[in-house]
Amino acid sequence: MKVLGISCGRKNSNTEILVKEALMGAEEIGAEVEIIRLLDLDIKPCTGCNSCVIDLFEKGGAGDCVIKNDDFPFIDDKILEADALVVGSPIYEKSPHGYLKVLNDRMGPSHDMAFRMIAKKIREEKGITEGKGPDERSFKFRPVSLFAVGGSDWVTLAMPMMRIFALPMQMSVIDAKLFNWVALPAVVTLKEDMLNRARKSGRHLAESVNIPVEEREYIGDPGLCPVCNNDVMVLSTDPDKAQCAVCKIKGELKTVGGKRVFEVSEEEKAKSSMTLSGKFSHAEDLKNYSLKPEPNMDEIPTRREKYRNYLQYSRP
Repeated sequence: MKVLGISCGRKNSNTEILVKEALMGAEEIGAEVEIIRLLDLDIKPCTGCNSCVIDLFEKGGAGDCVIKNDDFPFIDDKILEADALVVGSPIYEKSPHGYLKVLNDRMGPSHDMAFRMIAKKIREEKGITEGKGPDERSFKFRPVSLFAVGGSDWVTLAMPMMRIFALPMQMSVIDAKLFNWVALPAVVTLKEDMLNRARKSGRHLAESVNIPVEEREYIGDPGLCPVCNNDVMVLSTDPDKAQCAVCKIKGELKTVGGKRVFEVSEEEKAKSSMTLSGKFSHAEDLKNYSLKPEPNMDEIPTRREKYRNYLQYSRP
């Protein structure tokens, strides 16, 4: 069993210390552990070219990224090889470190489990044997623990955005914990309750690897959404309607027994982007709308000439 830690924080400071504490807990259960400091890597941002999605949907390919000469293949292989992950990030301006979003964007459509299942099916149905298909390691249902580490009450978007990291690869979020009011370097070493909580998370993470997905216990901070435990909602003009900002399911906001409750039907839960059914539905939308060629596609080269030489890029 391999547990990978990914830290987006400073060397041997609060975030990294909590991730390492979790890895120590996983090691107690017999896991082989490893840590990557994301800021040590050179990962170029996604350009949104959609080549990975087209390769998966049209060719049954591997969905490899066209961007070369950076460290993405390194961390990609480490994540695919892992059986479980613990990911930690400091909170900057209410959200996680931007570099985690860069990694998330590179892993988004190309690593979507449903998309890779579709590609695998295409290969089987068409008898394609040439070229690479989706990496078989893509189909692990890995558990993941998410740590957001903050220094104030400016934390509202941190955990929702960290949950999105787990979305494409169908990771089971078994823990999502906000460790707050630890702004000074390494001050978390004085917080025994936080250290113990992180170690507990690591033990639980390792124990969850061999448990069926539907039986894995979530021990993180509770949220309103019954599917992903997110508590950031998109409100409707209808005062009782809302949508989960992370997994997009819609429901009714009610007050029950003095507590706010987000009620969602079973049919709506199946539409969650955290579920395979929701991802397959998303794939159909892409094929039928965004990736469907317009009838006059041949006009694009001529039409875009208007913009090619309009203004020159400002550079230092």
